[in-house]
Amino acid sequence: MRDKVRGIYRRKGDDEWSYDVVILGHRFCGSTGCTEKRRAEVWITKFREEKRAAIKQLSGNEPMTFGAASTRWWNERGQHRKDSGSLEGYLALMQSRIGMKTMIATIDDNTVTKLVALRRADGVSPSTVNRSMTEPLRAILTRARLWKQPVQVIDWSAHKLKEPEGIVREASAGEEAKAFAALRPDLHAVTRFLLVTGWRRAEVCRLKWADVNFETGFATVVGKGDIVHRRPLPAAAIAILRGEEGRHAEFVFTYKVKHPNGGDRGARQPILPGTLSTAWCRMRDAAGLAGLRLHDLRHTTATRVLRKTGNLVAVQKALGHSRISTTQRYAHMLAEDVRAALDAAAPVAVPVAAQNPVKSPEAKASKAGKGK
Repeated sequence: MRDKVRGIYRRKGDDEWSYDVVILGHRFCGSTGCTEKRRAEVWITKFREEKRAAIKQLSGNEPMTFGAASTRWWNERGQHRKDSGSLEGYLALMQSRIGMKTMIATIDDNTVTKLVALRRADGVSPSTVNRSMTEPLRAILTRARLWKQPVQVIDWSAHKLKEPEGIVREASAGEEAKAFAALRPDLHAVTRFLLVTGWRRAEVCRLKWADVNFETGFATVVGKGDIVHRRPLPAAAIAILRGEEGRHAEFVFTYKVKHPNGGDRGARQPILPGTLSTAWCRMRDAAGLAGLRLHDLRHTTATRVLRKTGNLVAVQKALGHSRISTTQRYAHMLAEDVRAALDAAAPVAVPVAAQNPVKSPEAKASKAGKGK
């Protein structure tokens, strides 16, 4: 006995009603577990609704709220990013301001404008506004397109705030000497390596012996954005690496633990970026090098290479910049050198024109009047 309309039936000799239905292109069949037809009808109605909702959710065709979209993006992408710690907080803030029940199809330029204005009212910098609001929201909505969700066209360039260019500071020879004199000895090697290579702090701290090839003179580096680079090692860098051999089985740069938790005093551990930054700040205060950041060693390397070679592309490759426009910021340092050289070469004597200035007609008339 079969009810073709509802998709339920009962075979001859069976007590329970069975079902055989097709929902959004997917076929389902089995037993309802019901012996009464009316109960089987109620069961199959609920079964259809649940399966239809599940299929739409999996296919991404069900209109999504911002709460659902942001949560799904976090599970698929956000939690795996290096900045997941701060990103989780940004996401929570965004959810509270946009609203968990807001449909993503309604998010438009006006929504983004309000978000940016609210974030600026928090008193944070333009770069923080970009990182905490516009960039994550753009990533979520871009991902939603892959889920076949209707998303409005937003002019993101109109919402991105202009960020001030970072200050390029070159450490002088005197500042360099003071820094190493005050820095703890077990951090000299890693700091010197930063200075001779121009690598980022994180790149150096996670460098492993497996990444170094002494025969070719190259090292494999996982840079910003998890992009893998193959960087040449200058002779000075190789000498530093040779001096660190045998200290640790896996990591290149280590330090002596002063207060180990359960370990032997003096045991060497891999240097973490935070550990290096903390030690640098302490050194800076002790040496009286106010404002000199650890990242300025990278700027110092770039400026010195550019001054020696004049080759901006070489600086780009050394620093691992993906765009030459990023490296262009160091070009002004050469301009300053040229200006200084011109000033040094300028004659000390006052120009003749300045010694015998041409008098204006008004000045001449005034002098003539006084003579009368």
